[in-house]
Amino acid sequence: MNPTKSLAASALIVVALGAGAGTAYAQPALPPPGAEAVSDAIWPDNPNKQSAFDAFATEVAVGWGNGGAQGALIGLGVGAGVGCLSIFPNFIAGCIVGGVIGAGVGAVNGIKDSNPKVMPAFDKLLATP
Repeated sequence: MNPTKSLAASALIVVALGAGAGTAYAQPALPPPGAEAVSDAIWPDNPNKQSAFDAFATEVAVGWGNGGAQGALIGLGVGAGVGCLSIFPNFIAGCIVGGVIGAGVGAVNGIKDSNPKVMPAFDKLLATP
């Protein structure tokens, strides 16, 4: 495959992933009655750590809703593009690895930038004994 076709195929994959993630939306699932929260299972005897974890999880959810998904898609596109071009003879592996790393970095940056309360909640979670 010549470079133009491989670059076009990679671009189509990124666009398809972005279109699928951008149009898919569902209401968050409610836990079944009587089910305990994740933090209750992890820290059953530490209410301070539980409340810090719950606050952090809530802030991450708000950040994801406000711009984390868009940041992940931008990171995916940039990472896949850089990965495809940097490991050119084996462009599929480069696209996949670059896309995964880029999506992760983009999601973290998108969540952090769209909700300024995430970092203080994270610091509190780490500092709570």
